Amino acid sequence: MATYCISDIHGCYDEFMALLNKIKFNPEHDAVYILGDVIDRGSRPIDCVQFIQKTKCIYFLMGNHEQMLLDFIDCKNNTWYHNGYEATMAQLELLPEGEVDKLVDYIRRRPYYKTVKVGEKRFFLSHAGLNPRIPFYDQSDRALLWSRKEFFGRKARNTHVCIFGHTPTTYLTANGDFSVWFDPIHDDKICIDCGCVFGGRLAALRLDDMEPFYVEAL
Repeated sequence: MATYCISDIHGCYDEFMALLNKIKFNPEHDAVYILGDVIDRGSRPIDCVQFIQKTKCIYFLMGNHEQMLLDFIDCKNNTWYHNGYEATMAQLELLPEGEVDKLVDYIRRRPYYKTVKVGEKRFFLSHAGLNPRIPFYDQSDRALLWSRKEFFGRKARNTHVCIFGHTPTTYLTANGDFSVWFDPIHDDKICIDCGCVFGGRLAALRLDDMEPFYVEAL
């Protein structure tokens, strides 16, 4: 059995399938945690969600793009319209109304974070990180979905390694490439958004031994 994390698929369905094939994902033995932003930007976002929804042992956490979709549906704001909504809307419009309701309800029930233990290591999984100054159970949705600079530069946790996406790693790696970023200062956070939808790569991090796997953007 192996445990993997993937983040920021953003509708890149073919790359997602290729990555699952590359890691030889077996739903009878393995677990995959998707750290949000399955939808928007890429061409097949709803196909990605439906595959995750029906596949055993793939666990989908909330991302800021899923939250923007829900906020739009709930008439809270229209920021979704400014963040690559087009492909998601186009695929939703092709579904029967009942199927749309079921899919939206599924997205609405996604957790904002998850803690897991693999071997002797403990991990905190969320889309964008967390607020380092407060406990897990007091984290705001905004911190879990939108954190960036205020999270990168601080010690996050003594007890857990924080795995997150949201920020393409080209902005964090020393040479600006699309590789998994391991915090070189605090050694307590890892970013796995390797910018597939922006021409980078889709990454899976195996938590058992911290080995990254990549599929190039098609």
